Amino acid sequence: MASKLLLRILTAARPGIQAGKLKMQDIVSEYFKQTGGKTIDPGERAIIENEFIEFAPSNVTTPDAFKGFLNEGEIVNKPSVRPGKINYAAMEEKLGTKLRGDETFDELLEIEKGGQGIGSMIPKEFRGYNRGPGGEFTKIPSPVHMDDIIASEKPIDKSIIKNWAQRDDYAKFIRKMRGKDFENKDIRKIVTGSGGDIAEGKRSATSVARAAEMVADTTKKQEVLSELDEMKLDKGPRWWKGDDRYKYSEGPMGRDDFGDMTSRLNDKIYYSVMDDLDALVGEEKSYEILKFVDQKNYRTDPDAFIQALKQEIESSAIKYDMTFWENYVDEIMQLTTADVPMFRTGGLV
Repeated sequence: MASKLLLRILTAARPGIQAGKLKMQDIVSEYFKQTGGKTIDPGERAIIENEFIEFAPSNVTTPDAFKGFLNEGEIVNKPSVRPGKINYAAMEEKLGTKLRGDETFDELLEIEKGGQGIGSMIPKEFRGYNRGPGGEFTKIPSPVHMDDIIASEKPIDKSIIKNWAQRDDYAKFIRKMRGKDFENKDIRKIVTGSGGDIAEGKRSATSVARAAEMVADTTKKQEVLSELDEMKLDKGPRWWKGDDRYKYSEGPMGRDDFGDMTSRLNDKIYYSVMDDLDALVGEEKSYEILKFVDQKNYRTDPDAFIQALKQEIESSAIKYDMTFWENYVDEIMQLTTADVPMFRTGGLV
């Protein structure tokens, strides 16, 4: 109860703290006035310190505001806040990056503005408000929790974050992405594009990771990869490998037979590569590069077809990476390869 009262006092006093008009002594005095107490415990002291660390302007010093209010004989640990009242451990957690330990406030602001920290990437929810589909915040019509009741009576305070659990989840997600060598600009794009949905953000991150793994470094390659991944989710083994249960059986990927499937696959690769080269060197040049590759010679061999395309592109001194198409064919061939039969001519092997 006492801690909740202290938080209410700090919330009401925050504008004065931010303006530099109120000091720790004022908060402590008001707290004693409302509780009738004469001492504060270390936890309450930490709450007050952290409030001033986070919201007071940089020209406000951190005096020993608690002198005279501690129990007689109590040993006071040396505060963890360094000169200039920056709590570097808390700042590292907030920014999500390792600090030297002697940064100034200006340096910390630059780190946050520069996108090195995770704080600005993580969607925030606010006490007293609901977030609508478009990301707009509206006041809770009939709040039942004290924090929401107090907050809904005031303008939205974006410094009070409600969804700590979600923020922790996002923080772990972002650090994991950094460990996979994603740059902050990529992470920020994914978080922003997810609309604050952690699950959607993770799906987007998976798409980015998948594109990187397959070397899908052009828009066309990414489009083809997306189609492949959708088919992997929608289609079952019988579609990929073919279905011979009926009189008019189907070949792999819904085609008449294996040759028809690989021929269509070569067509898709040819015209997709052509689209990429059109964007790279223009339509006339791209046609000149690929016109000598005869698809009929590679009707049932997509791997050889890719190598023929690759050779023509390299001989034209065009920088275009064919790795994605090699990976793409490898994956499709794995999906369409028939399983080894367990039975032979109806009996056990």
